[in-house]
Amino acid sequence: MRIKDLLPDLTARFETAGIAEAAADARALVAFAIGKAPVFLRMNPDFEIEPDQLARIKDFAGRRLKREPVSKITQTRGFWRLDFKVTKDVLDPRPDSETLIEEALKIFQDRSSPLNILDLGTGSGCLAQALLCEFINARAVGLDSSLQALAVARENAAANGLSGRFETVAADWNLPGWTQGIGTFDLIVANPPYIAEPERENLDPEVVDFDPPQALFAGSDGLDAYRRIAPALPSLLKKSGVFITEFGRGQHEDVRGIVCSTGLRFRSFGVDLGGIVRCLSAFY
Repeated sequence: MRIKDLLPDLTARFETAGIAEAAADARALVAFAIGKAPVFLRMNPDFEIEPDQLARIKDFAGRRLKREPVSKITQTRGFWRLDFKVTKDVLDPRPDSETLIEEALKIFQDRSSPLNILDLGTGSGCLAQALLCEFINARAVGLDSSLQALAVARENAAANGLSGRFETVAADWNLPGWTQGIGTFDLIVANPPYIAEPERENLDPEVVDFDPPQALFAGSDGLDAYRRIAPALPSLLKKSGVFITEFGRGQHEDVRGIVCSTGLRFRSFGVDLGGIVRCLSAFY
């Protein structure tokens, strides 16, 4: 079977299943199955797909039709200027979270500054490692309660050539004394869970069925993680240190109130590409 015969059929099947980016997903999965870049498909429509490649495509298509995200099938996701391995144990990095990196670059304009960075709920390590990519003399600690997630973060650091400046700490901010021995930091970033539990039934299957629930849900109003994290910030931040955190649509004033109730001073909000207020920065 040739690419030009396979792609339209696969795209149509995805469209029938209600998959929004049907054509793009079909191209991505076919390219991954044959070990080529997606642009290869456009340039070589008459390429003959081998039987073993076709078997992989059928397997990937079946998984996508069950709403498994392309990134979880290929186990890779681009974020900022790096690629990250993603598994069932980590949140799939979203472009919206790049707003946190942009805010950090506005605040810390000296890219050679030897920043000490803490990433709360590091998951794949995407926030910390994107920052290390920009701040060449910085060091970062990725904190997470999941040992499986920390293993993925370390693997990503090695793949991105950042192992020498990235380390992990296992800690759970839901437990007393979770900050003990971590140290103090110039910059703390966080993308904590912020979805209210009642919203679970409204989420796409790609999210609710394939991202770890502990990285998604935070109580009845989605603010529990901020209530846990905020009281520890004064002890974790150096003098004039900065905290930058992500949140969901419409949560900005609530999160500002929680963060500033601890003695931190609000600095600014960051807006994502969709025009949604996505993160805030505050300093100590």
